[in-house]
Order: sequence, then structure tokens, then C-alpha cells
Amino acid sequence: MIAELRAFVEKQARQIASLTQEVSELKLQLAKANKDSSNSSKSPSSDIVKPPGKKTDRRKKSKRGGQNGHARKLREPLPPERVDEQITYEITDADIHEQGLTPTDDFEIVQHIELLDLPLHVTEHRLRKYLDGHGSTILPDVPELKNGPVFGPRMLAMIGWLKSRAHCSYTTIETWMSDILQVPVSRGYLAKLCNRTISASLAAAHDELKQAIPEQPQLGSDESSLKNNGRKNWIWCLTAPLFTVFHIATNRSRSVLEELIGTDFDGFLHCDYFSANCSFAWNFDVKAQYCWAH
Repeated sequence: MIAELRAFVEKQARQIASLTQEVSELKLQLAKANKDSSNSSKSPSSDIVKPPGKKTDRRKKSKRGGQNGHARKLREPLPPERVDEQITYEITDADIHEQGLTPTDDFEIVQHIELLDLPLHVTEHRLRKYLDGHGSTILPDVPELKNGPVFGPRMLAMIGWLKSRAHCSYTTIETWMSDILQVPVSRGYLAKLCNRTISASLAAAHDELKQAIPEQPQLGSDESSLKNNGRKNWIWCLTAPLFTVFHIATNRSRSVLEELIGTDFDGFLHCDYFSANCSFAWNFDVKAQYCWAH
């Protein structure tokens, strides 16, 4: 009897060990199956087989569009000075008489806006060629045409807006000018315009904003590295209540803050706990609000 019981216990022990191992393997498989981009470092692309479930909001969902009590907002028509053509529609005298209508001096305005065929004004400067006694070609002296850009001020402003505000690449601007304006231009020439002509035209405004930085009641400061032709630089961003200034420097030291903000700054400076920021605040008694995340 004792021998039979021992054999039975050993058999159960082997079964328990086998089942315990199987349970551990199943738990591991279940844990892997439940991992997705919402509860682990996995990328969202791995959620294709089993995407994470959306959190249900038990609050009453609003219908699409304007809600009850919401004031209706209509697009304001363009002012009269922006109107190039005006067409007036009236009811015939016979219908006015038949329906007993009274004309008023008020009109319902419906504006139709359309692009021009080619919104460009091209000026061709013709310089007559002359030959001197030695057979050399002589041209009239026109200083404003020497080494100047092909495009006028408004066109340059549009290119600058597309590059900066619209974040377009030079390829995108080249395609836009070719497809829409039907004006061929190379990416290299666009880069030359943005980095030289357009940049130089903004120098005075940039200097004016830099001079206003020390007078601000509060400033936010941060910097990030970038490479220019393989050389490391830092782009500093100083944010005031009404404007933001970007400044490219060759270093990340306290001297940049001394140059831009000054050593007599009386406002509040919001920044991270980078050593240059701390040194600037401590040495010149600047009221600093350090970023809580740092």
C-alpha cells in the first residue's frame, strides 16, 4: 500500500511540475499578446493585428456641426476696395407692380472670388547694344539692374513666406512656381534668394526685435544644436509676450544670454536647468523660473 501511494504521489508531482511550466508559458504569451503601443514602447505599426481598444466616453456625445445655442458665424465679405467688378441684379418693373413690391437701397451681397489666369506682372528691360570703335559691345548704364534679383519685392516676400511660414522645401516652391505660375526657377537660385536677398531684407527688423529683448517683462529661453556645412552651431529661441527671436550662435555658453538679454535684465526668465542658464541667473541676479520638468 505504501509503495503504491509513493508511486501515485510521484506521478502527481510530475503532473504538477508540467502544468506549472505550461501555465508560466501561457502567462508569458498572454502578456506579449496584450502589449501594444498604448502600454509599452512598441511602435503603433505593431498594433495592426490587434490594435489597442479605444477608451469609451460614457458622457453624452454631441452631434456633428453647430450645437444648440451656438451663435452662427459667417465669413465676412471682402471690403469694397477689394472688389474688382460689381454686378447688380434687380426684379423687373412688371413683377414689382404685380407683386406689390417696394425697392430699397439695401442689397444681399454674394461675392465670387477667382484667381487670375496668371497673377504676374512681367517687366522686360531692353538694353540696346552699341559697338565702339574697337568692336566691343557697350550697354546703357542702368545701376538698378546690376546684380539684382529676377523677382520683385512682392514675389520675394511670397517666396520667403512659403519657405518660413508655410515650411515648404525648395523643391516644393520650385514645383509651385513651375506648375501654378509657369515660371521656371532652380532650387539653387531659391536657396540663394532666401539665404541672401530675403534674409538681408529682414536684418533691420531682426535687429529691432533683438534690441527690445532686454525691455520685456518676461522671456522664455531655449536652445538646440544644428549643423551648418558640418560645423556645429546652436539656434537660440527667445520668446516674449508679443514676438519670438531666433538667434544662431557658434556656442552654447552664458555669453549668448549676456549678449541677447543683457546683464541688467529686470524681468522673469523661464528656462531649463542647463548650466549656462543657471550661471546667468546666479551671476546677474536674474529672476528665473526653471522648467519643472527639468
